[in-house]
Amino acid sequence: MQAPNNNKHKGLIVAGMHSSGGKTAVTCLLLSALRKRNFAVQPLKIGPDYIDPGFHFHFSAKASVNLDPWIMGREHVVQAAAQFTENAFGIAEGVMGLFDGSDPENDSGSTMEVARWLGWPILLVVPCRNAGRSITAAIQGFVSESGGSNHFAGIILNQVNSESHADYLRKACSVLDIPVLGALPEIPELDWPERHLGLQPGVEQKLADAKKLAEIAEKHFDLDLLVKNFPVLSASAIAKKNTNAILAKFSKRIAVAQDEAFHFYYAANLEWLRQQGAEIVSFSPLHDSQVPEKVDGLILGGGFPEVFAEEISANKSMLNSLKKTVESGMPTYAECGGLMILAEAIKINSGQSLAMAGVVPGMIEMTKRLQHFGYCKIGLPESGEVLGHEFHYSRWSAETKEANLWEVTRHSTGISRREGYCTANLHASYVHLYFPQAASLIREVLQLFPEKSARC
Repeated sequence: MQAPNNNKHKGLIVAGMHSSGGKTAVTCLLLSALRKRNFAVQPLKIGPDYIDPGFHFHFSAKASVNLDPWIMGREHVVQAAAQFTENAFGIAEGVMGLFDGSDPENDSGSTMEVARWLGWPILLVVPCRNAGRSITAAIQGFVSESGGSNHFAGIILNQVNSESHADYLRKACSVLDIPVLGALPEIPELDWPERHLGLQPGVEQKLADAKKLAEIAEKHFDLDLLVKNFPVLSASAIAKKNTNAILAKFSKRIAVAQDEAFHFYYAANLEWLRQQGAEIVSFSPLHDSQVPEKVDGLILGGGFPEVFAEEISANKSMLNSLKKTVESGMPTYAECGGLMILAEAIKINSGQSLAMAGVVPGMIEMTKRLQHFGYCKIGLPESGEVLGHEFHYSRWSAETKEANLWEVTRHSTGISRREGYCTANLHASYVHLYFPQAASLIREVLQLFPEKSARC
């Protein structure tokens, strides 16, 4: 294989042939190993995923940055990648299969689209359980569809059955113009449970130590060849201090719910708030007794509050504090899980109804099937078109009669519905937003400029 243009590439993309093929495991192994070698690495995640970035953080000790081509667009994706890899080497985990995206007829919204935008080569993770020479045909198909082997940094053979199986596959792949950079067997430390959003969040389980994964990567990957092909890694070994001055546009303290139940946040969203001059004050609806004092705004993000519904319901002091805080006029932005905790109750799958804060009318009912999934658009008179996404197995029982926030149009079907709940100071919705793309709306909701009145 021709070596990548190392002056150009500040990262690589870990892509798969399909979902559940081992992308997250390979990404975490690389992050752990390169971190142990004292290289400065920056994890990134393509698409709207919130769970994989949590694994990235655990094994890299660095917040993972989402690159969502559909919501962010090319300009924002390229800008974010450049910003967060200024002093580090980027390792971006792809979404689903390499060519899977928002359009079945082209690369729109796919990992391949981001790879083309950034010019970063692809490390292709190939599931090999019980596979033989036929995998070379599959790999050649991916190479052909992408436009040639120059788009690839290498191959990781995943889920090999044995050493002899790995040797066989390496020989089979020798006909390819792409190097095999590793062969990974089934490893207990990488056997992570799954949930309907993919993996079960790392905050809910005991993950292996990063040093353990680094040892596994050193054993099964050709890291020396990887580093050789990307000398920029060595150049980024010592992170440089960013001297770019940030001009604060406002100065406010924003309370953000962050714990095992509420942890679905784009790193770029929180960074955007900080760049504006905001101080992020973290608190836990699970473990704390009240909302932090002396704050100017409240953000309740997504997560899995239904998993911890009994504990949340039992924390009466926090629920009372949330209700009092919102009803006192505190500017509040609630997203998915945030909407759920502000409702009157959550009815879990067992049939039990558990009391919540009681700010939003109606009950949240958990269901066994997906209620709304995928990208969506919202047209706002003052803020322009806002892009977002939904993914939830619950429904708001009062939506048909109480929804007053906005009309949401699903991208894949064009079907619209009234969604969300709004008061003078509260914006509660199932839709997840990317703050830099929806900047004017977020400023308005959180009343970052006091002279401007709220929209509702």
